Amino acid sequence: MLLCLAIFLVLPALAWAAYVALRVAAVGERDDTRPADAVVVLGTQEYSGWPSQPFSARLDHALCLYEEGLAPLVIVAGGDPDGNSFTEAAAGVRYLKYQGLPSDTVLTVGGNNTYENLRDVKALAKQEGFESVLVVSERFHMLRSLVIANDLEIQAYVSPTSTSPRDHNPALRFYYTLREAAAYTAYVLGFRRDTPI
Repeated sequence: MLLCLAIFLVLPALAWAAYVALRVAAVGERDDTRPADAVVVLGTQEYSGWPSQPFSARLDHALCLYEEGLAPLVIVAGGDPDGNSFTEAAAGVRYLKYQGLPSDTVLTVGGNNTYENLRDVKALAKQEGFESVLVVSERFHMLRSLVIANDLEIQAYVSPTSTSPRDHNPALRFYYTLREAAAYTAYVLGFRRDTPI
């Protein structure tokens, strides 16, 4: 009886996890790059005010989109989730300026997770009067980012970076796909603040 109950409970959970992981992978392979009003870079780890390698990969991709003329603005998102006095957004802006992005073409928003980032992007969009955005992150992050943007009624298109070290390491890619499946499930269940960046 207990075995039947365990199977009854575990099998649907495994099926759901597999379904979400496949969706994470499938959406991560999409690239909807097109002209937009702004490029939004979703933040991730920074170290003492300088972006980590995965964050730099996101920023480099956003810079390429800007240089290709696909958007006149770059918005860097990210607060200070670790409480170390440096925001992800500030680290991203420092990096982009170092790479030659003009100061008047970059804006920032806060937020300590993806939902808060995109909520702040929506507020900024209303304030600045722009409508469409290209969302830049890593492949595993695209599904949840797109779903959240749609839920917030942001006209968003995904443009994942292909140069993140997490994308080219099979073990890391598998880990982050599973992690993202859990984060997506938490979001679907109504958790807005506790899902990872």
